Amino acid sequence: MIKYQILVALGLLTLYSCNQDQKLLQADWIFVEGGSFEQGKNQFIISPNGDTVLGFTSPHRIVEIDNFYISRYEITAGQFKEFCKQTSRKMPEPPFESAHGIKVYYEWQDDKPMLATWDEASEFAKWAGGRLPTEAEWEYAAKGGQKSKGYKYSGSNDTTEIGWVGENSDSTFHSVGKLQPNELGLYDMTGNVSEWVYDWYNPEKDSLVSLINPQGPPDGEFKISKGVSWFYNTYGHDGKPLEYGIHMPEVRYQSPVDTRNDGFGFRIAKNE
Repeated sequence: MIKYQILVALGLLTLYSCNQDQKLLQADWIFVEGGSFEQGKNQFIISPNGDTVLGFTSPHRIVEIDNFYISRYEITAGQFKEFCKQTSRKMPEPPFESAHGIKVYYEWQDDKPMLATWDEASEFAKWAGGRLPTEAEWEYAAKGGQKSKGYKYSGSNDTTEIGWVGENSDSTFHSVGKLQPNELGLYDMTGNVSEWVYDWYNPEKDSLVSLINPQGPPDGEFKISKGVSWFYNTYGHDGKPLEYGIHMPEVRYQSPVDTRNDGFGFRIAKNE
């Protein structure tokens, strides 16, 4: 009888372990119904000092997006470990200093975002049966797609409700999915870590891009990330949320593909 109970317990443990592995690998896809939207609607940022800043937003245009899927959460270090295990890769070393240049000597934590380079993010996406979202897809999804309620940020007009930002992050990034989601059920599209997208950053060639499922210019020196990260403040000196802060979905950031620090992660997408 005892031997039987031990076998049952071992079987349940194995089943639990398999279920945990499967859960780890699941991207938890969210369906995004396509449509037309005004990309780059807001073409300026207001800083906490009250300054108006230009040149940090996606191109202003009406684009058409097909149906697609996007992951509910940012890809975690735990998911990336499994990717490395199954593809016989070495898990990259975590950053030893913060984006501010402070020595932090991070250790990977399974439930926190994977701090990946662009190439690593792209390879993971392919392995998971998807790809990186385009800038237009990412912005459309961040704004809620067809379910949009017109918020300035992804799911709220107050960044601290839906994102880890300067005011609430305690100077670091956090486990995924801990704050409120946006209208589509997507978490952390505002703040936490900025997310790599497919597109090259090359504003001089933005006008050459198709307005139907745009994929960005054909070349460039840097790749784009969206959502910005935990280390930017989003409240003004009056203590109120900025109406046009740097975490708006329109904002784009450009970086070399080999960038790895505590401000860069990613989520993945796939075609319908």
